[in-house]
Amino acid sequence: MSLNTIFAALRGEGPLRVISKEAKGVTMDAEQIEYEKQKVVKMFGKWTAHNIHLGEGVYTIGKDLQGDEIKLWRIVQIITDLSNGLLHNLRILDLACLEGLYGIELARHGAQVVGIEGRESNLEKAQLSKRILNLDNITIYKDDVRNLNVAKYGHFDVVLCLGILYHLDAPDVFTFLENILSVAQKFVIIDTHVSLSADRVYTYKEKKYWGETYVEHPPIATAAEKEKELWASIDNPLSFWLTRNSLFNCLSHFGFTSVYECQIPEEVEKAIDRFTFVAMKGERAQLKVCPQLPPLYHRDLPDKLSTFWRRARNLIYQKLKIFAKWVRYKRHGN
Repeated sequence: MSLNTIFAALRGEGPLRVISKEAKGVTMDAEQIEYEKQKVVKMFGKWTAHNIHLGEGVYTIGKDLQGDEIKLWRIVQIITDLSNGLLHNLRILDLACLEGLYGIELARHGAQVVGIEGRESNLEKAQLSKRILNLDNITIYKDDVRNLNVAKYGHFDVVLCLGILYHLDAPDVFTFLENILSVAQKFVIIDTHVSLSADRVYTYKEKKYWGETYVEHPPIATAAEKEKELWASIDNPLSFWLTRNSLFNCLSHFGFTSVYECQIPEEVEKAIDRFTFVAMKGERAQLKVCPQLPPLYHRDLPDKLSTFWRRARNLIYQKLKIFAKWVRYKRHGN
């Protein structure tokens, strides 16, 4: 190991950088917090979405609302309502946690939180917030969410699947949902785009699911280029967006007992093809006053459209998709 490497580590730079006492959660003033933040910015770039108050008036982005605060309120309100306000009793998993906003917030409420994030730049930003806020009840792992399983991560009361489902291609999108079911004990919050047309059908375990193909990366994109595209998949060049009804059918087939859509708290600027659903993992209700349904009874929601109506709807939705993509571009800058 060279002396230059050692000196770089002591300055807080390079792969062997040393975390100062300030970064471990010891009380810091605004200047010290800003210094720690700028070290991360220098190495990994500015925060792109998650605006976290690090203390002493220092924010990861700025003092003005950035947009994700509204969704954060929605998610925390759902968890609060469904847990009777006992967030401190929950073990929560945040999948593809980005810069850590949701996990950090829930950890501040006393929950035991595990975050999984695939990109090093996002991971380091989340870790900085954890250190400065001195949160011992959140652990963030660098991993691909497709590796999720009980043996590796255990069980969770609540699973957050926010902004990741539509970045996966088939069959990964289906195995991913199955893995979520296996680790979830109470409910899963899914915030996702859905397909507004049924142009592609995929058969998984003898069931048909409809949706459309979405381009995540150009075919010639290198691994380094994919790593820099913070608002795209980790590696797959294409993703499969399920239609709304196919997503519901999929969740039902896999064993979730009921699914609900959140309307309040409202997200005024939410894209027209994006929704927040809550999938419950409960026990099948037993009827008392009428004939029982067959144990395996399930009625799929209709999804396949006639050629005429599919073409007519596509003409309308193509314009809406362009508008939705423009909104996402304006909000995230890519």
